[in-house]
Amino acid sequence: MDYNSTVVSPTGVTKIGKTVSPELPQVKDQSFNMRDRLNDMLATEKYNLVNYQIAINEVICPQLRQVVEKNCMRVQGLHDQFFDELFNLGEYQANIALYPEIADAIEVFTNYKVQLPFQ
Repeated sequence: MDYNSTVVSPTGVTKIGKTVSPELPQVKDQSFNMRDRLNDMLATEKYNLVNYQIAINEVICPQLRQVVEKNCMRVQGLHDQFFDELFNLGEYQANIALYPEIADAIEVFTNYKVQLPFQ
């Protein structure tokens, strides 16, 4: 995934991402197209990852936990592949954080640290 590529939205906002690929339909209609399939697979893998994490937390047998952890890593790899594919097709874009936004977030979470039991 190329995090250095940027696009400018119709309103002039610069974002991390790529322009929407011509491979994707420009108008979302009732047909189940490639975008829909990839988004469906991505959602399924997210669901699977949550359930694998619950299983890892609750499995008693160490050997079974290793098997579940290994499968979880495979599912994480599939999730990453689907997300990368959608990103490369221009389906996902992210706002670029400006320094003042980063500084604000740092300040907020630094102030939250005093609430933690272990400093």
